[in-house]
Amino acid sequence: MKYIAATAFVAAAILSGCRKSPYDYMENWVIREDAARPFAISADVFYLQDKLYVDMASVPAMTTYARAEVGEPRFTGVARVFSPLVANADDLEKAIDWYLSKHHDGDRPFAFIGEGEGGELLRAYEEENEDKLKKKGLVLSFYSEKTEKGFVTDFMVLKLKNAVIQKRYQSQWGREMPVGMLKEEMPDSPRDKEEDTIKK
Repeated sequence: MKYIAATAFVAAAILSGCRKSPYDYMENWVIREDAARPFAISADVFYLQDKLYVDMASVPAMTTYARAEVGEPRFTGVARVFSPLVANADDLEKAIDWYLSKHHDGDRPFAFIGEGEGGELLRAYEEENEDKLKKKGLVLSFYSEKTEKGFVTDFMVLKLKNAVIQKRYQSQWGREMPVGMLKEEMPDSPRDKEEDTIKK
């Protein structure tokens, strides 16, 4: 897994007549696992934490937090993780467009996970682009209105695994997979029950 401790937010990369996205630059990602071969890992996770980008002094703390929430070994072997630095909704749209155009093929399954202010931006984007995202492969989304370390759990990993299996089955057979054929659900914990109420 590759983590990027950014030194600057290269928003100035988009200049008049410049075709590059700021998200072509690794400096604008907290985590960007595009080096992992997509056929070797069956899904992706697009993650935003509560703290939005303010200046480069805020990046080390953002990186540490993202590692704790979605870093190794949480999604290892299950999903590639993409976590951009964003300051506002326009940045988020650019980051998602970059991901979909550069590192997403067909309807590859992916999930949105967002916390606090970042989660609000991600949820709003999903609501405005629901049809497009479903066609592209969005299978799950989890949001929390508050920031709380430990929000991302193995419960979400299992849900993503099941969603990928279900999507593959439906694509092949044209119908929903019987529940009994899915991976066994983990027993609910108080934390998992809370997540179940906030996931969309």
